[in-house]
Amino acid sequence: MFLFGTHRSAAQRLRLHADRDLGAGNFFWHAWRIARDRDRPLLFHPDVSSPTWATDEPRAMSLDDVRVAAIRYAHWYRGRGVRPGSHVGLHTRDGLLGLIHHIAITSLGAAAVHCNPKMAPATAAEYFLRTRTTVLVGDGDLLKGLADAWASDAPGKSTPVVADIAVLAVTAPLPPRPMPGFPHRHTAEDLIMISHSSGTTGRPKAPVFHHGSFFAGKRERLWSFPSLRSDRLLTALPHSHSAGISYLSLAILLGIPTLILDEASGEAVARAVDLFHPTTVLAFPLTLAEVPTEEIGAEAARHIHTWHGMGDASHERHIRPLIALGRRTENGKVLDGSRYLDGLGSSEMGMVLFKQAYTPETTRYARHIGRPAKVVRKAAVLDEQGRELPDGQAGRLGVRTPSITAGYLDEPALTEESTVNGYFLTGDIMRRDSDGTWYHLDRTPDVIHTVEGPVHSLPVEEVVLLATQALDTAVVAVDDPDAPGHSRPLAVALFTDGTPRDAARLLRTCNAALAREGLAPLGGLLLAAERSELPVGVTGKVLKRLLRERLRGVLSRTGDPALAVSAPVRKV
Repeated sequence: MFLFGTHRSAAQRLRLHADRDLGAGNFFWHAWRIARDRDRPLLFHPDVSSPTWATDEPRAMSLDDVRVAAIRYAHWYRGRGVRPGSHVGLHTRDGLLGLIHHIAITSLGAAAVHCNPKMAPATAAEYFLRTRTTVLVGDGDLLKGLADAWASDAPGKSTPVVADIAVLAVTAPLPPRPMPGFPHRHTAEDLIMISHSSGTTGRPKAPVFHHGSFFAGKRERLWSFPSLRSDRLLTALPHSHSAGISYLSLAILLGIPTLILDEASGEAVARAVDLFHPTTVLAFPLTLAEVPTEEIGAEAARHIHTWHGMGDASHERHIRPLIALGRRTENGKVLDGSRYLDGLGSSEMGMVLFKQAYTPETTRYARHIGRPAKVVRKAAVLDEQGRELPDGQAGRLGVRTPSITAGYLDEPALTEESTVNGYFLTGDIMRRDSDGTWYHLDRTPDVIHTVEGPVHSLPVEEVVLLATQALDTAVVAVDDPDAPGHSRPLAVALFTDGTPRDAARLLRTCNAALAREGLAPLGGLLLAAERSELPVGVTGKVLKRLLRERLRGVLSRTGDPALAVSAPVRKV
């Protein structure tokens, strides 16, 4: 527990924790009411479009500043017919403006429909229509892309009223008098947000989040989240994602000075660390994997005590360079090196469900993700019929937790498919050991079905990364030319240092390392010349579905120096 020297006092945290009206739809107003430093800069936002942003003083906003802006935007929305139950779209690269509009929309009792600005225009246009968005605010160029897509793909259909978010920042007026019924008084079942899934397995789904359930995991964290006077937070999460909104709301409630970084590249994170000197850095795993740790200044690095990755679990190869930086305190002792909190969750879960802490002294990795978080009432490994499997067997992860989405908007069949025997299926393949620890093995559609049986890609990737020291890799199913109807695992490895490498030698190295771990060998290894050959989606996850489509027949390819193929080893 972090009660002494915190940004919010123990008494303030107690008031928040005990307040049954506090939830995801009104968190800002509760934070503003209890704060004694409403005029203190709290949210910091560099203009990453400026070439000098890493040395410029970032824009800063206090709780009072956010309150005034949220009231202005809420007044504008109400004038466009937004009422409780309305669906209002947000499509912007500006994480701070997006957050303030989210507060304004939910303060009217409406639901904010978030969309990642990197999403393809046609996909985003379909998503906003599917979610029944009536008013849409966003960046001018993104709105134009939507308009073009609607004109070509949905002519004649009713489309949202749109407005440029940058123009509103200047022109939206304050109401002449207090708005009646503002802020909205929420009930636990009020819909407050629709935030799409990553879309790595197809069309992005539209999970819904409610005032009560989306706050379920945050209430406990009001006590447990680090918030000493010296703490500062840097978030490079996609701020249109449920995780981005979740951690920003927690930072506001606890009064943690937070820098919102709109550019999620590893290089941008390194520059932001030098600018802001955070103690905790939040990001999705790919962003943290690409942080050039050697470019972070010694003084800035000294302040870091925690890195926090979430979504998919992270690889040892990516964690170790980060935890070599910084200092942390354990049992009253200051130790060299930081900690890495590896969190496994999904858009639908509302928060991280499994968490494992790694430090420089950690020796056990191998996709070990620890134990379920306190908010999880029960987690189980299930077979195809939804029956619980014994320890040691791999199966589908099912969870029961109050933080979970109530389902997918207007898709009851998809919601029903995602539940079995009272468990929500996260789409992950897991294994639990007899000592109660869990291992992340795969995503359900990424399991490789070979002649010898199923091969799980994530433990294989763990070994490939350590054996090759590649920046990134993906292991995917490709056709087995010797066994029609079956697959073999292929590794696509990405290096960015420009050093020539021998694919055949790397393949032999990987297969020897896999044999030592008792894992299936690779059928081939392909060297990616650039990131586009190991593509990622809008949230930074490798698009294995796309790789499978591209590389289905690659093991029959000849004459490619970037490709090495091994002869199959069949069990007798």
